[in-house]
Amino acid sequence: MSRARAPRIPFRVGQVLIGDDPFNGRRVGTVAVIEAPYVGLRTADRAPGDVIFYDYRQLRYPD
Repeated sequence: MSRARAPRIPFRVGQVLIGDDPFNGRRVGTVAVIEAPYVGLRTADRAPGDVIFYDYRQLRYPD
C-alpha cells in the first residue's frame, strides 16, 4: 500500500545526473541508491563509500 503512494522516480541506478541543492551544492554523480523520494548520488570527489542524497526533483540530466 505504501508503495502505491510513493512518487515515480524517472531515474535508474547507474545513470549520470547533476544534483543541485542549496545545502549539498551542485554535484555530478551516478545514481547509487533510490529510496523514494530521495536518490543517492555517488560522486568522484568523495570517498568511494559516500553517497549524497537529493530529492528526485532536484536532479537533472547533464547537458
